[in-house]
Amino acid sequence: MLFIEALSRASTQPNERKLISRGKYRPNINSKDSVDLSSAAHQVKEIHLNSQSKTPLTASTSVFANLIEHALSHILNSSLHVHSPEELNLDIKDWTLPLQVPPVGNQQNKRLDGYLEPEIPRRPPAKQLIFHIPVKPSYGIPIDMTLLISPNNGSPEVPSLFHTFPKESWLPVLRTPYPPDFLEQQITHHHILLDQDGEPDQLSPLYAHINQSRIMSEESALPSQTFGLRVWRTKNNNLTPVILGDNRIGLLFVGHYKPIEGNSISEEEKARQASNLYTKA
Repeated sequence: MLFIEALSRASTQPNERKLISRGKYRPNINSKDSVDLSSAAHQVKEIHLNSQSKTPLTASTSVFANLIEHALSHILNSSLHVHSPEELNLDIKDWTLPLQVPPVGNQQNKRLDGYLEPEIPRRPPAKQLIFHIPVKPSYGIPIDMTLLISPNNGSPEVPSLFHTFPKESWLPVLRTPYPPDFLEQQITHHHILLDQDGEPDQLSPLYAHINQSRIMSEESALPSQTFGLRVWRTKNNNLTPVILGDNRIGLLFVGHYKPIEGNSISEEEKARQASNLYTKA
């Protein structure tokens, strides 16, 4: 990840706070000749990143990206590098990258009456991971920052690290070229969600726009856990993509690209679902 020079004094930013959304009560109406639509059907599932929807990569976003890079290198026990689109010259090309957004919420699969789950070995429950990272300015003492990593509740399979890693970890110092007065004004607590639900080549639409010498062979030495890796920033119950992992490009930071909602269903269909109409069985 490139370190971006801090050209101006950033305004003081309060630490991010996790917002707990209260689930709304929905009456459960059953009918023999109808199928209830899940509340997840009303969520936008498809977005795309577009080369024209970016904002400048700032020193603040660079610090955020390097915190994630530092934590992933520790988790995967590998020296990882998070590329920026600017580093790969993607900022001067026209491209579109489609993505599927996972559902938001803590709803767990409920057991149906009369259904018995098969006996399978139980894994330890998944847990949130807290990483304490001392961030070293260009001079002076390190500033403590925290990265909270959660498993994505919509993932069909939770990555094993959420079962095997300790709940709290203290990482080595992350060195930066920024002065202490700049780092002191940055957000010190970040919350991200992580899943591996993407395709191993989820960045393939970008291959044609990158110098082929920067694209790795399929037998690259990248950890397989980065293939299909997706890191999401969570804020106000919304998920936005931050880092995407690919078996040819590696890790790509997209946190300064504004996601554009993809309208994969017609307005008529969307209105029908919003009216809670039944789909005949």
